[in-house]
Amino acid sequence: MDSDKKKARTIKASRLLQAKVGVGPLVDEKLITRSQKLIDGNEVDFAPMAQEYLSLLQTAIDEAKKPGRDDKIVLDELVNAVMQIKANATMFDYDLMGGLANVMLNFLETLEAIDNDVIDIVEAHQKTQQMVIGNKMKGGGGEFGRTVTAELKDACKRYFAKKASAGNAIKDTDAFFVDG
Repeated sequence: MDSDKKKARTIKASRLLQAKVGVGPLVDEKLITRSQKLIDGNEVDFAPMAQEYLSLLQTAIDEAKKPGRDDKIVLDELVNAVMQIKANATMFDYDLMGGLANVMLNFLETLEAIDNDVIDIVEAHQKTQQMVIGNKMKGGGGEFGRTVTAELKDACKRYFAKKASAGNAIKDTDAFFVDG
């Protein structure tokens, strides 16, 4: 085994929560089936909700461009807007939006500061999301979806590589490269 590769470590699960709430019967299968039917038959138009989240994202981007900003606060605002998209998009069959938001969320959560490259990456993400919702691109987006997702990941990887080659200390980014 290469000495440069990290060795996986096992983290034992805490039983604290289970001890607090106890162990009970599984959720009734009828409730699960009924809930799934409601989700599958959902006719709510996600576009207005998505536009609201994208507006929050744009506001955070605008804040990121201001001199004297507090990077921690702006990063929290960016994360919040992207997290809302990630949490809701897939439920409304906008899998591409959810997937892109997942990549962006992973990227933002590794950052401690904002620079022009970060702003450029987030703006590209926001414009792509606007296009997806504007065209009501439900599902995964096919080849287009795979391409834009790969491009966003590559942009994030280039950012990390640039920072590392400049000698900047960055958080461990191994988790970023895991799909999920």
